[in-house]
Amino acid sequence: MAAADERPVEIGKRDIPLSGGRTLRVTEFGNGSIRIAVHTGSPYVITGLEQIDGGAVLRISPGREGSNAHKNWVRDHSEGDDVPS
Repeated sequence: MAAADERPVEIGKRDIPLSGGRTLRVTEFGNGSIRIAVHTGSPYVITGLEQIDGGAVLRISPGREGSNAHKNWVRDHSEGDDVPS
């Protein structure tokens, strides 16, 4: 077992292309944790975190307005998605 100060072993990563030349990178670690990063874009802030149906939903938004970042949500008008992204 790894010591508490050791970094967990990375077991995989996946890049997902986003609009505007941005990339979402999801990295999975051997201890079950994941790391989510947005590359080539504005600084992002966490605007919401919920547990839904045994999983977790993390919502991030460009951090142009500091604590008012929750007002930066943009509606995604793709196929039937009526939830702000």
